[in-house]
Amino acid sequence: MKIGVVSESRDWVISQLERVMRDLNITPVYIKPSGITSYTGVDIKFEYRGRNILDLDALFLRDLGDTNNYYRYDVFKYIEHYMPVINPPEALENCGNKFKTSALLDLYKVPHPRTLVTEDIDKAMAWIERFEDCVLKPIFGNGGEGIYRLKNKPLTTKLNLLNEYKKRYGVIYLQEFINTPGEEYRDIRAFVVGDKVVACMYRISNHWITNIRQNGRAESCEVTPEIESIALKAKRALGIVYGGVDIIEDRDGGLKVLEVNGAPSWEALSKVSKVDITRCLVEH
Repeated sequence: MKIGVVSESRDWVISQLERVMRDLNITPVYIKPSGITSYTGVDIKFEYRGRNILDLDALFLRDLGDTNNYYRYDVFKYIEHYMPVINPPEALENCGNKFKTSALLDLYKVPHPRTLVTEDIDKAMAWIERFEDCVLKPIFGNGGEGIYRLKNKPLTTKLNLLNEYKKRYGVIYLQEFINTPGEEYRDIRAFVVGDKVVACMYRISNHWITNIRQNGRAESCEVTPEIESIALKAKRALGIVYGGVDIIEDRDGGLKVLEVNGAPSWEALSKVSKVDITRCLVEH
C-alpha cells in the first residue's frame, strides 16, 4: 500500500506518520500541494514530480499551505472521486471557517458558546454589551492568533477593532467568553480518531489564550464519557475522519465546543498521553 502525505512543509507530524507507516509496511509518499499539476481531457489527471498521483491508494492531508488558495481544496475534492482523502477537503473547509463551524454545531445541536456573526457594526456593538465579556475572532485562522477579548476595552478601541475586522474579513465574528474553573485558564483538546476519543489534554495558561503555540502548557486529562460524547458529536457535525476538538468547561461543569481542528498537530498531546496517537490514526 502507498499513501500520499500532503504538506507544504515537513514537520514533526509528517516524520511521525512516515515512521509509523513504514512500521506497518505502508509506503509514504511525500507530496507538496503547490507542486501538483492537474489535467482534464488527457490520460493522466494529477501529477507530482512526474508521478501519477492516482497510482496511490489514499491521501493524507496535513497542510495545504495558503488557506486562500481554493484551487488546492478543489483539486483534492476532484481527487476524492478516485481515492480516499483524509480529512475530506470539504470537512477541512468546515473546520477552517468559523461561521461554518458554528452553523454546523448549531444544526447538529452540539453545545457551543453563544455566537454572533454580522456585517453590521451597530449590531455587533449592541451584542458586545449583551455578552458582557466576549472575544472577537478572525473568521478564518487558528492557533489563537489575531483574537481579542473586548471586556473593559474603551469604546473607541472596540469600534476600531470592529471596523478593522470588517475591512479585513468582510464579517465580524463575536463569541461569548466562558469563565473556566480554577485560578488559571484552561480548555480541553480531545483527539478523535474514527468513533473514539483516543487521548485528551488540558491546555492551561495564566493568559486566557491557552493554545500551545501561545505558551499554553499541556497536562493529562481523563477521557470522560461526557468529553467523548460531545467530541464525537462535533466530529460528526463537521464531517471529519479525525481531528482535534477544543472544548471549554464552564464553572458549573458544563461542556461547550469552541472549535474543531481538521489538521491538528498532536506533538504536545503525545507528551502527556500513554497512547501512540500516530499509530491509532494510521491503523484507522
